Amino acid sequence: MTDDVNTDGKHRFWMLDLLRGTSAILVLIYHSSNLFPIAYAAVDLFFMLSGFVLAERYGESMLQTGGRRNFISHRIARLYPVYLACTLLGAVSVFPLIGHLENWSAGAFAVSSVTSLLMLPAPSDTVLGILPLNGPAWSLFFEVVANIVFLVTAARLRVTVLMVALSAPIFAVALWYFRYPPGSVWGDILGGFPRVLASFYGGVLISHLWRRGLRVRLAAWASLLLVAVLTALYSGFIFTERKYYLLLTFAAHPMIIWFGLGLGRNIRFERFATWMGEISYPLYLVHVPLLILLATFGVGDCFALRNYLGLGNTSWGGECSRDAISLTVFLLPLSLLAAHLIAVSIQSPGRKLWLRWRPI
Repeated sequence: MTDDVNTDGKHRFWMLDLLRGTSAILVLIYHSSNLFPIAYAAVDLFFMLSGFVLAERYGESMLQTGGRRNFISHRIARLYPVYLACTLLGAVSVFPLIGHLENWSAGAFAVSSVTSLLMLPAPSDTVLGILPLNGPAWSLFFEVVANIVFLVTAARLRVTVLMVALSAPIFAVALWYFRYPPGSVWGDILGGFPRVLASFYGGVLISHLWRRGLRVRLAAWASLLLVAVLTALYSGFIFTERKYYLLLTFAAHPMIIWFGLGLGRNIRFERFATWMGEISYPLYLVHVPLLILLATFGVGDCFALRNYLGLGNTSWGGECSRDAISLTVFLLPLSLLAAHLIAVSIQSPGRKLWLRWRPI
């Protein structure tokens, strides 16, 4: 979600771009409908993709002189411009909610505005999450945590194995304790740390295995099969939800990434995948502010907002109608357009401007 899938300037793992874009769309649909009930696991896929890409791109260079400084500069350039733009839009969307949600007051909004600029959790415990101005940004906080740990450890194999071996079982225990994938709200924030480290360093481990020649080779058309498999996996679950979620995180996600790395070249597929990769990060961050704005003003089925925020059957925008058109019908095209515009006008120029300025 938050990384360029371009590791050495020559080779681009285009299927990883496609996976990121597809996952971001599935998360959007999950938030705005009752479809894909386990698409929240896409966040763990994002963490794993991030670990793989960062290990490929910076694993060796970080051990060189100036490598860590270069890593910090590139991560800020990649993450912050889009985050700031979508957080500002998020502030506009959640401002009308003041007084309608528990613990969401004008004071909480003001404090959250300051902490959000620093990408830090706000002290107010609300249903909007630890970063209330833009709910999905909770995962960005943990992405930064993983990046800081990676800055210290680099991609050393022994450390990578140790991180996976320690964080994976702790995360599994945390999942049973909190009864839901943790990290997004204050009540389960502690469980977010092993959650991100398990998947992130799982991606780093995949990088090590890939570099050691443990590879597969598939035709480019297999990308369609991988997307179909991912979509099917997120459409429901077998076993109990927690067991199925762990199966996705520690088995399905690594296998899908592994097969995706071995796909052959196809210009048409690669162009579309590259675009999907470019819009995936802004799409992930822009869709919830747009969801809240649309539902607040009575566009589509406002049950999507109720489901996302845990509200009752009515909203300040009027009575919810079960006959209304699904909010996804409006949200998906609008979010895709907004994500494309953000990618073109903010993501790419912002990254180039920061790297040219290089204050760090």
